[in-house]
Amino acid sequence: MIESERSRNKLLLNGQKIATFTTLEAAEAEANKIANNTIPGATLRFELGFKWTLTDLEIRTATLEWERREGAPLTNHQIYPAAVRIGSGTNQRD
Repeated sequence: MIESERSRNKLLLNGQKIATFTTLEAAEAEANKIANNTIPGATLRFELGFKWTLTDLEIRTATLEWERREGAPLTNHQIYPAAVRIGSGTNQRD
């Protein structure tokens, strides 16, 4: 997951901050390196999961894509944060 604000993009894995980047592209590139090191041939496709316009906060979720070595078709898995804390409430997704 990537939390983007005006001047920083935080890359999070399992709720833990991995690093902060000045550009979204750099955060996505690092996330793809991690995914490919974990699952060879894997890539992540990021999409806007949530946007709060009052604070310019955007939360991007990833779809994990990879091709099995035997040449099987591409497999996709949507990855959502278990809970996204917004203000005083919590928005949970399955």
